[in-house]
Amino acid sequence: MEKMPKRDEEKKENRFLVFVLQSKRFGIELTKIREITKPLPFARLPGAHHYVQGLGNLRGEIIPILSLRKRLNIEGEEKSQQLIIIISKDISYGLLVDKIDGIYQVKEKTSKAINSFFSKGVETSFLSGVAEIKGKDTILIDSDKLIEINE
Repeated sequence: MEKMPKRDEEKKENRFLVFVLQSKRFGIELTKIREITKPLPFARLPGAHHYVQGLGNLRGEIIPILSLRKRLNIEGEEKSQQLIIIISKDISYGLLVDKIDGIYQVKEKTSKAINSFFSKGVETSFLSGVAEIKGKDTILIDSDKLIEINE
């Protein structure tokens, strides 16, 4: 008779899409990703938060396009090569990233302090943890909290 593992013995494994922004690696749960495409032309929104690039038209669906670089106050010019379309709560939105690294299985998050990766004053409530993937620290993003405003 095969012994079934107890619930607390089971390790939750999730698959994450890992991408690069500047020299930092980030990951979003694969279940939240609708598609990956080239950046879309967008219309700027007057009065929008500094990290909202504008609204883009994705095959007839109007979606907000966010710059994670601006959301995290990462210096440097926007040089995004990919747009990740994310499904979050009741809204889809686009997230501009420099390049896609791949899809990886993450067994567990580490307990490193997220705030230590960023300068003071940077909103980090949407960062859910850090995982070591391919020997490198990867910051995990909670895509639902990314569009919440806590400033």
